[in-house]
Amino acid sequence: MTTEEIAVKLEDHAHEIGSLKHRMRAAEESNKALNRLATAVEVMATRQEAMSGSVDRLTGKVEKLEAEPARKWRFVVEKSIYFIVGAILTYFLSQIGL
Repeated sequence: MTTEEIAVKLEDHAHEIGSLKHRMRAAEESNKALNRLATAVEVMATRQEAMSGSVDRLTGKVEKLEAEPARKWRFVVEKSIYFIVGAILTYFLSQIGL
């Protein structure tokens, strides 16, 4: 192998090494970006779990608030029935002289 051939080979190797360094830098940047993305996803998952607990608590409170008018209506109906039955009994008892 002549000196010129060796110089050409060295030039090719230097070019390949430069190309590999460039590709390695790009791979490192991609790896950093992937790590940042993984961290962001982990943070989002943690926040979602916390929000899920908050939503569950709020759901319970909303259900309780929605049930309140029905509870009051049942109370009014129940007392009205007691009043009507009491009035009817009072009327009949007053008619038979008790």
